[in-house]
Amino acid sequence: MIRLLFLAAGFVVLGGLIWHIGLPQIWETVERVGFVAFCIILTPLLVVYLLDAYGWSLTLGQWSGRVGFVRLFMVRMAGEAINVTTPTAMLGGEPMKAYLLTRYQVPMVEGLASVVTAKTIMVVAQIFFMLSGLGVTLWMVGTGEYNVLVALLTLGLLGFGVFLFLLLQRYGIGRGLLAVADACRIRSQRLETWRPQLLDLDDTIRTFYRERRRTFLLALGVHFVAWLTELFEVYAILYFLGAEVGWLSSFSIAAIAVLIKGSVSFVPGGLGAQEGGYLFLLMVLGHDEVTGITFALIRRLREILWILIGLVFLAVLRDKAAVSPTS
Repeated sequence: MIRLLFLAAGFVVLGGLIWHIGLPQIWETVERVGFVAFCIILTPLLVVYLLDAYGWSLTLGQWSGRVGFVRLFMVRMAGEAINVTTPTAMLGGEPMKAYLLTRYQVPMVEGLASVVTAKTIMVVAQIFFMLSGLGVTLWMVGTGEYNVLVALLTLGLLGFGVFLFLLLQRYGIGRGLLAVADACRIRSQRLETWRPQLLDLDDTIRTFYRERRRTFLLALGVHFVAWLTELFEVYAILYFLGAEVGWLSSFSIAAIAVLIKGSVSFVPGGLGAQEGGYLFLLMVLGHDEVTGITFALIRRLREILWILIGLVFLAVLRDKAAVSPTS
């Protein structure tokens, strides 16, 4: 219910921004981009998704060959579409990825362990990317005490959260859930049925971190390159909008945009909140408000397109699952 209220508020904010700036001016700027340019703008994000799928395949180990890269890419896109479009956020899309992998004879424990480790590695790479981008931003706009404090506090909280999650993985996610259930005296037949699988999940995750450190570093590098690729999208959008653009400013915008997107995750799809954040960011860096809101709307449009592609993949995969002899 709360997320639905945030969604409604997001619609209001987005509508207010468009009304304030003026739809004719925005549409005139969008027309300047054109179909061919929009296809070029889509290309970097396709590369990002391909790299993320490859990073995930590394954590899957021997099972990735059984699934195949194309299927793995489809599964990942389907899961991400669920993450964005449902109120469950990652609690919906990530388990769905593991479930879809079982249709290709990947055990649920192995699939879920790869989902958890891949997501963790991706977030660690994200922090490195944002740290680099924030450094560039502070160098560009100045290193006032307020700017430094906000940047360090934000990244410190994010890094602390990831550190706690890594500790939880070392201790055991399953063991943690079972310990909480036991402490609260929660008795459930289903939970007892899942107990062996939860303990196996912990062992599989710990084995990955202990015995596959090179794979961890390789996956970390792949995901970091994926994050870096986003700056090409930022550069392309601003270039085709006719705005003054440089590689350093594109790096800065891409990194802060990731931070904005993560900080408004409590709003379904970040609707309205993302657009407001992008508008403010671009205006701080010297762009006019029409360029700022058009930049945000183009990013929203390409996000919707990839969500639709992910939902199509989900329908195809579930349809195959329905006729699978193992289902």
